[in-house]
Amino acid sequence: MVLLATAVLMTVYQFIKMWFFPKITLWQSHAMTIAVSSTLAALGAFYVSRQNQRLHRRADEETSARQQAEAERERFFTLSLDLLCITGTDGFFKQVNPAFTQTLGYTSNEMQAKPILDFVHPEEHASTLVAMEKLNRGERTIHFENRYQRKDRSWRCISWKAQREAERGLTYATGRDITEQKEADAKIARLNANLKHQTEQLLEANKELESFSYSVSHDLRAPLRHVQGYVEMLQKNIDGQLSEKARRYLKIINEASTEMGQLIDDLLAFSRMGRIEMSEGSVELNTLLQEALHGLEPTTQNRNIEWKTAPLPVVTGDAAVLRQVLVNLVGNAVKYTRPRDPALIEIGTAGEEDGRLILFVRDNGVGFDMQYAHKLFGVFQRLHRADEFEGTGIGLANVRRIIARHGGRVWAESKPGEGSTFYFTLKRSTNS
Repeated sequence: MVLLATAVLMTVYQFIKMWFFPKITLWQSHAMTIAVSSTLAALGAFYVSRQNQRLHRRADEETSARQQAEAERERFFTLSLDLLCITGTDGFFKQVNPAFTQTLGYTSNEMQAKPILDFVHPEEHASTLVAMEKLNRGERTIHFENRYQRKDRSWRCISWKAQREAERGLTYATGRDITEQKEADAKIARLNANLKHQTEQLLEANKELESFSYSVSHDLRAPLRHVQGYVEMLQKNIDGQLSEKARRYLKIINEASTEMGQLIDDLLAFSRMGRIEMSEGSVELNTLLQEALHGLEPTTQNRNIEWKTAPLPVVTGDAAVLRQVLVNLVGNAVKYTRPRDPALIEIGTAGEEDGRLILFVRDNGVGFDMQYAHKLFGVFQRLHRADEFEGTGIGLANVRRIIARHGGRVWAESKPGEGSTFYFTLKRSTNS
């Protein structure tokens, strides 16, 4: 460019000299030419100097930027908490960061001195080679896991993401030590397996227990019927021949056998409740309550009972077994308010719990001490003497089983002499 500018200027100079100074001497012409040439040379040298300065400055700036970028990359490589490495096509590490060496306990030189597969668990050589082949075929990014042996001979599980740069024949990979996560997952899996096994054993034991209870209860019916039958025969055949004491003995036998029969019936009902198939549908609790009250009429006759019943919601469940819940809870309220005149019995709702309706049956009966509340829903558990209040101790156990099979829970609150409130939860019907 400088030469081109010089040629143009010399041409312009010759043109000016020819037209404006046609009569100058040869010596003058040479002097002017030398002067112009010197000026042009100085201008060219100045221009070249400025261009060289600009090029040097640009080169220095690019070098500085490149050095800064390389320093930033090196700083990131050094400070990264993840495992970073660069590998070649020869299967060796070219560079590893401090996080990698700290995780495995080797120095950088030790890791670069041996093939990568020397660090990998023998069982995972094949999968590691497959991952490397995928990278060599040009797959941009892959994810895989393998185990690396530490210098102390222990193993660490590493999760990798890698990408290949085909032009330089290098692979860039980032890894994360997931050993603790794997161990936690394995522990959870073992716990779940143990829990599943224990649950299966518990279910099997419950089935066996229910089957045993059913068989025992069923087998007890026959001898009990014999006892009741022979008592009735004795009373008919020797009526009037027995003393008052003998008649009282027969009466006690008859009442005890009747009570035993009721106990067997309740036990069979409790056993069946754990095995029957539930039929889920919309259940009108108001209808069930009226049916339960109708069934309790023989025990409520000649009683002064004040009933307070709020409209009950429509719930989801099995109507047949939920009827038994109301019969048991309202029946208990009727029974344990016998000393009260008037007796107060209230049935209603009390909000929600975990998306389920809370229903209650409240009375002003004899109540109980809450320190014994944990016994309420157990089989054969009673908080009052049999000579005070009749019963077999199975009704509330049945209530708990029925409500539990509906996904709810049942509990009670009470004070001695001040009555009791029994709560239970059921799912609201979607059709209500």
